[in-house]
Amino acid sequence: MQKLSIFLYFFGFNLFAADFCVINNILEKNEKIVDCNDKKLLFGYLEFKSKKKDLNFLFDKELKEYVPQRYKSEILTFIRKNCNKKTLKIKTITNFNYKSNDYLNEIIIKCKFKS
Repeated sequence: MQKLSIFLYFFGFNLFAADFCVINNILEKNEKIVDCNDKKLLFGYLEFKSKKKDLNFLFDKELKEYVPQRYKSEILTFIRKNCNKKTLKIKTITNFNYKSNDYLNEIIIKCKFKS
């Protein structure tokens, strides 16, 4: 919940708890997103570790967004199934973990849900 409140601050939205839906792992089979309708914002998260600090990104002309190459097909599938493309934003956060000596990457997808 802390992650979501930080992003709501950065995206400048003034929302109530019932105004958004959250998918914690977009790689899991999310066949049906319960309690989400066209008027709600959808936040999808993907976390993974890597040894490199810089991810490779590819520009997707259809979405007009840069998408991390490593999970491109999974991210695009999630977006096509669940997102209104006009409201789409993709944010990537990379943090170094000193204990394990690797990088923790988090990809956040924000859009309005399409049914």
